[in-house]
Amino acid sequence: MLAMYIDANDTPTHRRLLAALQTATTAAVRVYPLARGAAHPLDVRVRIGPIEFRALWVGRCGLRKVREVLATRPRPEIIVGTEISQVARDEASSAGIGWVDETGGAELHFVRDGALIEVSRPGLDGPRSRPAPKWTMAVLGAAEALLTHPDGTVTVSNIREHTGYSVETTTRALRFLEDLGHLDSTARRGPRSARRVVNVDRLLEEYADAATDRRKPLSLSCGVSWNHPYVALEAIGESWDKNGIEWAVTGAMAASILAPFATSVTSGEVYVDAVSLTELDRAAAAAAVRPIEGGRLVLRPFPTKATNQLSMKRDGLWIAPWPRVYADVLHVGVRGEEIAEHLKEVELTHA
Repeated sequence: MLAMYIDANDTPTHRRLLAALQTATTAAVRVYPLARGAAHPLDVRVRIGPIEFRALWVGRCGLRKVREVLATRPRPEIIVGTEISQVARDEASSAGIGWVDETGGAELHFVRDGALIEVSRPGLDGPRSRPAPKWTMAVLGAAEALLTHPDGTVTVSNIREHTGYSVETTTRALRFLEDLGHLDSTARRGPRSARRVVNVDRLLEEYADAATDRRKPLSLSCGVSWNHPYVALEAIGESWDKNGIEWAVTGAMAASILAPFATSVTSGEVYVDAVSLTELDRAAAAAAVRPIEGGRLVLRPFPTKATNQLSMKRDGLWIAPWPRVYADVLHVGVRGEEIAEHLKEVELTHA
């Protein structure tokens, strides 16, 4: 096994960058600090065999982030991250940027002075096996509240107001997020302590990963015949309201209301107040829709108590909080990622 060398600042992130690069190639890899012109603290100089590159650690990288990287000057020749989405990979490759991520995927093709570095592999298919902090449902709910109200003062009291959690549950959730580096504390810990979100974008990305990992598999597909999905879903929602069933639209339909886009939406995904398949069946019966495999209306239980609490009425429909909508559309293919990035841009711009 080849030794790995790092002469940049010895940080965990630099070590991960080095390890990912070394996994992608049999050539010796070295990492050095840039002598000058670093556009980012994680912008480093890398030598793979006889060839030197400018490399940048990008963490979890989607379409928006890779476009930001491509707009930087001078821009890196290789991006390295925890997981680089397919659409981001394509964008980087089209621009002549190599990429490597911790799923084992890599695309490097460089020829210099007769030396060749060439690697092409897809990486692992499916969820990453890397160890991750254990986000609980309460932590997810607290993060939803923080992201939905990013400019508010972060205290146990106001997060409780948004989520409905107890003091103890809220305190533990905020402490967890603080320990992960998502919150800065400006006073002693406790119900009256004040905190602020350090980086909304990073919190959103880690929240979305955790929300996907903890996504409940329970769902019920229902057959619907609708030429005007939004109008039809509003009528279905009125039936749920009459029967005392709380509900909220998520997915692409919710995203199209929160941040309109050009593509038409023909299917709906709705959270309802249910914890079992039997209760999902009752919700379907209350709205006079019939369960059917492959139906265009999918019912799911609310993922967290906060998701229900933070839902808001828009255009006649209850809409799940935008961070949850973002997480739900992010991992459904290239088009879903584009919709998610558009939603994030709109929401964070207006925050």
